[in-house]
Amino acid sequence: MKRVIFDTNIYGELVVDPFVHEVKELCKNSNLVGYGFSLIRKELQKIPENVVNNGKKLRVALLFLYDEIVGKHTLSPDKHKLSILARGYYKKYRALGGLSSQSDFNADFLIVACASLHDLNIVVSNDDTSMLSEVALTAYKAVNKINDLKMPQFIDYYDFVSSLR
Repeated sequence: MKRVIFDTNIYGELVVDPFVHEVKELCKNSNLVGYGFSLIRKELQKIPENVVNNGKKLRVALLFLYDEIVGKHTLSPDKHKLSILARGYYKKYRALGGLSSQSDFNADFLIVACASLHDLNIVVSNDDTSMLSEVALTAYKAVNKINDLKMPQFIDYYDFVSSLR
């Protein structure tokens, strides 16, 4: 069974993709389980209520899509372990020469920490400049190895959808 978490930016891709219905069906009826995390839902809730896409309020559409994909599979990691792991990612990221501030990366590091703590197989993201940067990926791998955690596979949306077809 593939256990997957979508970065916040992926919901924006899904909501406009004609393939979205197939992704939702796969999450309901196959060996693909979409997981949620309160941070991702909170980020979606920050979208202004007046933004419209294809005649629908984008915020409402994204939250509805999130709820359909996640269902009852919301992860609730130990906050202390989560913050220690995310902090470890940031320290290693900086030690490897990463230049972005912790506030720029905090959400990404928390999502990866949540996925790692819950042994998810896949993290889907299009965030090449932060979450999927080479320095960040190296930091995750090093910190997860120290903490005896499996490294999730990181793929972008296009590769994820292609793998389902």
